[in-house]
Amino acid sequence: MTPTHQPRARVLVSAGSIGLAVLLAGCGSSDPEPEEQEVPSNTIPQPEVEADDTVRLPLAMVSPDGQAQAAPLSGEGTLEDEQAPGSPVEETPDGEQAQEIEIARTAAFGCDDTVSVIRSVPTVTEDPAVAALEFLIDDELFSHGSPAFSNPLAASEELSVDSVEVEQDMVRVALSGEPVTTGECESWQILTQIETTARVATGATDSEVTVDGQPLAELLGLPADRDPLQINEIER
Repeated sequence: MTPTHQPRARVLVSAGSIGLAVLLAGCGSSDPEPEEQEVPSNTIPQPEVEADDTVRLPLAMVSPDGQAQAAPLSGEGTLEDEQAPGSPVEETPDGEQAQEIEIARTAAFGCDDTVSVIRSVPTVTEDPAVAALEFLIDDELFSHGSPAFSNPLAASEELSVDSVEVEQDMVRVALSGEPVTTGECESWQILTQIETTARVATGATDSEVTVDGQPLAELLGLPADRDPLQINEIER
């Protein structure tokens, strides 16, 4: 979906500079081939870069009411119904269009909510994770589509993304500013939006989110010691 505004981290880069590594073997090398590492099951591949150097940002928004009932997922992540709630395309007030295709969904959390991952239209950025989080924070619309995917994180406009770093299977999101929440249910939604967006954008299986050095969960009064929430990639 085309963002309603320009992300702060839009920088033109070549397709080869985002997540692409090429191993060159010297002629006659006798080094053994590296062992294949097992890929954790609780992960989503990070966004692929298009041929024109663009990437579709993964945006985690709270699922529409009844999403799990209206479009349930099988154990393999396939949709049991062909159509998920939410308009495929929505035109924003400035005439731009937002794509509303759900590509992944979390397990239930907090107040029995789920978070859906939808994708933006192709965007040029050197850091998809930072750009996706900045889009959610700067979003001028609280909801998208009908039934609506909602973005509670949009109210926290004073938040800034300082860095997103990946170490092995952990993605660490450092924010500054002040999150805005109306209560415990929305606090769970905001935390899960950030964690899910960062994990899907980087392919990490776990996450750590801090605001000015303090764990966001602790700042919101939520349990800090939690297992990573399962994210199911949706297959159609």
